[in-house]
Amino acid sequence: MKKIKRLPDAELIVMQEIWNAAECPVPSAWITQQLREQWKPTSILTFLSRLCEKGFLKCEKDGKSNIYTPLITEEAYRAQESVSFLQRFYRGSIRDLVASLSDTGSLTDDDIDELRDFLDTQGRE
Repeated sequence: MKKIKRLPDAELIVMQEIWNAAECPVPSAWITQQLREQWKPTSILTFLSRLCEKGFLKCEKDGKSNIYTPLITEEAYRAQESVSFLQRFYRGSIRDLVASLSDTGSLTDDDIDELRDFLDTQGRE
């Protein structure tokens, strides 16, 4: 699997808007409209340009407008970030991650049941 670059928070927010768009490709005007309360249009266009340079988006001209298409799926990005997070913070130990969540009281009984069900299901496949 090709290593995907880690995105800064602002660029990730832009990508999430694009991934959540009802239709792809996505016009720059639509993206700017969605994020107008967070940033100025020039900042959004800068983020889009950086995402193209990093290989996350493809940009095509449509008249005076730019149209953006994601080149990396949200699932692929999420999978790599999950593995990276686990390695960086827990030396790759899922047990240590779950123990940390449990120690802080972040896991509810429902969460634990859900984890058990998931692990039971995975064991049968």
